[in-house]
Amino acid sequence: MKDKTTKMLQKCSLGAKMGVSGINAAQRYVGDPKLLFLLSEYKEKHRAIAEEADALLHERGEKSKSPSRATLKIARAVTAARVAVKPGDMHIAQMMIRSGESALERLAGLLSSCKEADASAKETVKKTVLTEQEFLRKMRECL
Repeated sequence: MKDKTTKMLQKCSLGAKMGVSGINAAQRYVGDPKLLFLLSEYKEKHRAIAEEADALLHERGEKSKSPSRATLKIARAVTAARVAVKPGDMHIAQMMIRSGESALERLAGLLSSCKEADASAKETVKKTVLTEQEFLRKMRECL
């Protein structure tokens, strides 16, 4: 089994990449320029987190993981279906909030299950938590 640091960094990287994918999927349906700007801003922050985690993995001689094509296609299809059922920027913001809340739960679980991970990995996850919390606050302001 991989050590806790590698596990933590791989999950953090993968989660951030899924965040980028989810934001990409939602952006094509957004009409409000403010919401579109916020999504773009946080897509870049998620991308930076993934790059940081990937760099730490590389330093350890480990490979990062990316979401599978099937996972990405399913996520896009689910987003499209949800928007088709209930279109509008407010609903998209609500979807982003639910995704962010779910990410925070997973990150909390990751921090508690990988207590033996090194400080750099924990800091990357904590930075991700702060980014998600900020993202949620700003998305709630859009409602």
